[in-house]
Amino acid sequence: MAQTYNIEFKEEACKRVQSGVPAAHVARELGVNVNTLYTWMSRFKEHPAEPFVGSGNLHQEDSISALILSERTAPSVSVSATSYSYARKS
Repeated sequence: MAQTYNIEFKEEACKRVQSGVPAAHVARELGVNVNTLYTWMSRFKEHPAEPFVGSGNLHQEDSISALILSERTAPSVSVSATSYSYARKS
């Protein structure tokens, strides 16, 4: 099973890298894969107020974008006059 880390742990790791400590060094010290740390860093930079919303959750602007995208790509349903007339006869 994958290791989970709390928000404070992730934020502290990101702050250490921002303070100038090399990401590889921080990752090695904490026992975290360096690519995982880079993922945390990108989320921390993108959403500094709330970088880690939790598993399966989206930031508010991301959920709005997903909703707009789903509305654009949803298949349109059209009912033709012929299918309506057949349905009424049955």
